Amino acid sequence: MADDRDEQLREMARHRGLRLRKSRRRKPGGDFGRYGLVDAAGAAVLGIGAQGLEARAEEIEDYLREAMRATWKSSAGSVKPRKKVPAAPEPEPEPEPEEEPAPPPKPKPKAPRARPKPKFRIAVGNLFARLPAARRAEAFTALIERPGVRIERIVSRGQATPQDEPMVQEQDEWVALLAGEAGIRIEDSATVTLRPGDWIAIAGGQRHWVTHTAADEPTIWLAVHLG
Repeated sequence: MADDRDEQLREMARHRGLRLRKSRRRKPGGDFGRYGLVDAAGAAVLGIGAQGLEARAEEIEDYLREAMRATWKSSAGSVKPRKKVPAAPEPEPEPEPEEEPAPPPKPKPKAPRARPKPKFRIAVGNLFARLPAARRAEAFTALIERPGVRIERIVSRGQATPQDEPMVQEQDEWVALLAGEAGIRIEDSATVTLRPGDWIAIAGGQRHWVTHTAADEPTIWLAVHLG
């Protein structure tokens, strides 16, 4: 261990440009185990007296460490600070590319033109048009049929109701004579003659007879059945 420490002290002294000396003389009152430092010319630096070597290893180590510390401070203080190099100017940011204008919106397809609603057309009928001959039997033409009502045109030419076969219907009937001439009897009434413009009402279930109609021209009825 002593040799290792001695070698460490020699190395520290060498870095300071000094030389380490150690006494190996064994005599009473001698300097055995003592150390000293001399410079390169052999001049005493530390631990060398008239009686020989005087410093202990700890003193030598403390001296060398302090000397090294002082040297470091001196060298640090002598170092001139570096001149600050001015930082290079930051490059100007590149201009952002201009956005391309958005394309114009596509025109909306035109909605198909709505067809105009057709105007209401009035259906016109004529009670005297296309009259059947009605020579063998009366001719019945339905004009309107709705729930609870039926309107029909009747054309007669010389027909009459047999006495033993009266006409009877469940619904009420309203009858108007439009052209020609006719005779009619209801139940036990007397016969009445109807001419254009005349009308009568026949209750449901009443027996009635057409006693005669014109033979030389058509007799036209308008009959409304109710119920």
